[in-house]
Formats: sequence, structure tokens, C-alpha cells
Amino acid sequence: MSRLLTDISKQGMAIMLLALVTMIGSAAVTTAVAGQPETVRVTITAQQGFQFQPAEVEVPAGTKVVLEFENAGVMGHNLHIPELDVMTKTITAGGTDTVKFTVDEAGTYAFRCEVPGHAEAGMSGELKVL
Repeated sequence: MSRLLTDISKQGMAIMLLALVTMIGSAAVTTAVAGQPETVRVTITAQQGFQFQPAEVEVPAGTKVVLEFENAGVMGHNLHIPELDVMTKTITAGGTDTVKFTVDEAGTYAFRCEVPGHAEAGMSGELKVL
């Protein structure tokens, strides 16, 4: 009888130890994921007529932004956010480029096409960080 109780106690102890290790492991994983900034995907398209679509974009402060820039126009375009030091490559018609950045501070950040004459023709917009 005492051997049976010892075996049951060993099994119970092993189960409790396994449960404890599992709980500690899951807490560590949750903390690691919770500590990472949220990711927001934004697509801005360069249109014919020297326009960005959309010309106004909103994202929450502290999020990681994945900006997908597409060129639906007929000439080369890029997108530059000077205050954030963010700039895509100049891409040809039908091309795309992706840049990633994080903005911690709320505010309104102007963006524009840096190809000579394009911003002056109206190719600009705003990124609003809330």
C-alpha cells in the first residue's frame, strides 16, 4: 500500500512540475509578444495627375508602419516623409516599394514626391499620427 502511495505521489509531483513549467513558459511568450509594437499596413498609390491616393493617412502613435508604395502613374515617383527620414525608392510605372518605420510621437507629418516638379504640381499628402 505504501509503495502505491509513493508511486501516486511521484506522479502527482511530476504533473504539478509539468504544469508549473508550462505556466511559466506561456507567461514568457505572452510578455514577449505583448511588448512588441502593433504593426499597421498602409498602401499609398501614386496616381496620374500628380496625386497620392489616399493623400491623408492616420496611424496610432507607437505602431510599426509597413508602408507599401505603388506607382499607378506613367512616370517615376517616390514618397518622402522628411521629418521622419523615411523615403521610398523612385519607382517606375507599375512598380512598388515597401518601407518600415515606427512613429512614437503624435503629430502631422507631410509627405511628398521628390521627383523635380512633382510636389509643386500637387503631389503631397499628410501622415497623421494619433
